[in-house]
Amino acid sequence: MTLAILPLLRLLGSNRNGAIVAFGGTIIVKTSGADMDHVDIVDAVYQAAVRSELWPDTLCAIVDYVGAVAGNIVYQAPDGRGSFLIPGRMREDLNALYLQHYTGNPYARAFEKVRPGEIAVGNKLIDAEAVRHSAFYADICEPQNIFNQLFLPHASLHERGGIGGVALFLSRQQDEHAAEAAARFERLSPHMARAIDLSFQVNRIASAPELPQRLIDAIADAAVLIDSRGAVLLLNAAAETLLKQADGIFLSRSEKPSLAAQIPETSTRLANAIRQALLIADGEDTPFEGALSISRPSGLPPYLVMITPLAPTAVSIWDAIDSGARVLIHIVDPEAKTRRQAQQLQHIFGLTEAETRIAALIGSGMNLPEIARVLGISSNTVKTHTGRCFGKTGVRSQAALARLIASIPIAGNRPATPSRTNGKSRPRQS
Repeated sequence: MTLAILPLLRLLGSNRNGAIVAFGGTIIVKTSGADMDHVDIVDAVYQAAVRSELWPDTLCAIVDYVGAVAGNIVYQAPDGRGSFLIPGRMREDLNALYLQHYTGNPYARAFEKVRPGEIAVGNKLIDAEAVRHSAFYADICEPQNIFNQLFLPHASLHERGGIGGVALFLSRQQDEHAAEAAARFERLSPHMARAIDLSFQVNRIASAPELPQRLIDAIADAAVLIDSRGAVLLLNAAAETLLKQADGIFLSRSEKPSLAAQIPETSTRLANAIRQALLIADGEDTPFEGALSISRPSGLPPYLVMITPLAPTAVSIWDAIDSGARVLIHIVDPEAKTRRQAQQLQHIFGLTEAETRIAALIGSGMNLPEIARVLGISSNTVKTHTGRCFGKTGVRSQAALARLIASIPIAGNRPATPSRTNGKSRPRQS
């Protein structure tokens, strides 16, 4: 058995043809999976579980150990978007071709019916001779010396209607020993399943889900985080309050918790903008409408909605099936912001509650007839309160009052109580 022992700090990369096992502060690189015993391979699998960048090398070691020519961990999303493939000794150009054109091949369709945890032998499930005369075989299999496939479906990769797991590929010569290869693969299968699940957990920890929550809670205005499906993932307290009012924008629960507007045309624009932001968050280059206004049936000034795609996580292998945040939506209520400033004005100049409401609406740009309509009071009452605001603040016009309100900084708020949706909008209990 060939061993190369390197200090931990000197190992900055990994060998595509080897596997990695750690003992204390030393990493041992084993140059061939065929030279490794079962315990060594299991160690390498769990190392990859906590360091996702090691999966390609570990797959190479598994390929050698089982007696295959190549292998991968694959996830095929039902709509194609978000599919991924982690290769072990496979051609990168053919991996991209496979994901673009051949995810619906006969092997994949047959493997959809295999229960997670069972080892499937591909050529026993399909018409292998017919496949060998197909474009899929000519483009993908033949150039990589693939004659048969062993597949281990994984439960977490079958969520949301997709299919995924670990595939090992046998050459024609290796296929003569397919039973022995499948037996070796089966011995590794429980460790592979646990390691993949552990990778999910490590990735979620690395993504620091508490950080996005703390960040949106620090935003004074309403903030919403959207996951990869376009569903609402996290809300801050301001967003929860705003959405409960259902004044122009609300939380739709028809299929998943998502944002919708009461005006159909605006709702369509909002959905399209979120969809575009998700594509950009996935690395696609697409036109993007990042800001829009949403009218309010109450007659108050419209909401200003700003949509920001988020950068991928540092550990992005499992992004396609992870439920982490992909888009930040910032909802600004101009009237609410002006109202907070007017409340500061109330404390400074001794305004009444009624005068403060009038001042806030003037500060948000509304004229006196609009204010009367929104508040359901007479124009004379609005004029009376406005005159008292002028007298107490020393200004002589609505424009001057609006400028005065805009000049007042908003006092800082105590950090809001976090809120997680997870399919339901609810405050986190302390």
